[in-house]
Amino acid sequence: MNLEQLRAKLAGIVAQLDGFKSATEFSDEDVTSINALSEEFEATKKQIEAAEKIQAMTSDAQASVRKVKPVVNVEVGQDRRILDPKAGFQNSGEFFRSVVKAATTGNVDNRLSILNAGAKESIGEDGGFLIPTDIRSAIQEKVMGDESLLSLTQQFVTASNNLTLPTDEVAPWSSEGIQAYWEGEAAAFRESKPKFGELQMRLHKLTSLVRVTEELLEDAPALESYLRMKAPSAMLHKVNNAIISGTGAGMPLGILNSGFKYKVAAEGGQAADTVLFANVNKMLSRILPASFGRAVWLVHPAVLEQLRAMQFVPGAASPVPVYMPASGVAGAPFGTLFGRPIMPMMGGVKELGTEGDIMLVDLSYYYSVVKTTGVKQDISTHVWFDTQEVAFRFSQRIAGQVPYKSNVTTQNGAFEMSGFVTLADR
Repeated sequence: MNLEQLRAKLAGIVAQLDGFKSATEFSDEDVTSINALSEEFEATKKQIEAAEKIQAMTSDAQASVRKVKPVVNVEVGQDRRILDPKAGFQNSGEFFRSVVKAATTGNVDNRLSILNAGAKESIGEDGGFLIPTDIRSAIQEKVMGDESLLSLTQQFVTASNNLTLPTDEVAPWSSEGIQAYWEGEAAAFRESKPKFGELQMRLHKLTSLVRVTEELLEDAPALESYLRMKAPSAMLHKVNNAIISGTGAGMPLGILNSGFKYKVAAEGGQAADTVLFANVNKMLSRILPASFGRAVWLVHPAVLEQLRAMQFVPGAASPVPVYMPASGVAGAPFGTLFGRPIMPMMGGVKELGTEGDIMLVDLSYYYSVVKTTGVKQDISTHVWFDTQEVAFRFSQRIAGQVPYKSNVTTQNGAFEMSGFVTLADR
């Protein structure tokens, strides 16, 4: 073998070893394979070093120039994705066309082979080709964009499909868990110990299926724009909806179905489909003090009309607008309520007059888990064969829920508070 062939061989060995990185345990067969690959790696590396010495000495004999030792450039699997974020493709349209070609003709582009070298989920139910970093990131960023609630949650990353986390629901003034005493309170020191719960989270598979015509497939830039718009938009809606009202059955468990939330009752005689100052004032009083600096108002766009008409009357002769600036409607609304940002949501939040149309939430109390593999992509050329269309499937595994079973009660007065506060149906 010449030097280039030896380097290619080493690259293949690295790709195979890379495939074992995400494994949590190894079978006897895996151990045997790893040991064999390790020996082959060392032997090939020595051959490369010898070939490099020969090349260096030959170059020195042919020209009296300073010799620079060649650098072994292993561009496979993860290394290739780091060095070339697009894995050799000009754009995502070219990547997707090569995927279709591989599926229809069996002729796999060498760039796809390098990109998928060592992938543990390259076949089977989670199958498909890995999306190059640049392309995968573009999709992920839109799912995690300004309107995404997922980016505001307490997020964990895992290589498996399950995650178990310890939880602590004991308040400092509770008689359970770790205790503290003044020396005068007891003749002898009293012992205490932590009390932990356990949160088990199973990742659910979120999928977006996009149909593409052969004509659109021939236009790489148009395909790139189409897929980057359609898939993330559908995934964004589903994630937001699950965080807010997910049932936990095949999807994350949402805020509205959490025992941790606190629901503020409507005012006596309050008209249907209204939001009053008394409502939001009481909602603010129920948010945990530690959450105030992180909390945001999630509202249905129809609630904004209620806020613009909302008035606060502190005993003065004339009412004071709550949401509008002192200059009146000529000025822009403040965009905050009691100093906390307002986020109108097109999806996920409930209709006006229903619990979930306005919420004051600290999403750091919501735990989400995403898989290290990120967004995966698969294609089918057979789903709509008669209409000359192919299907692209984008998928990602996500879990989410509130780890706490009940809201918090103050030490004195039994005043209930939470990191999630909603307003009851009106």
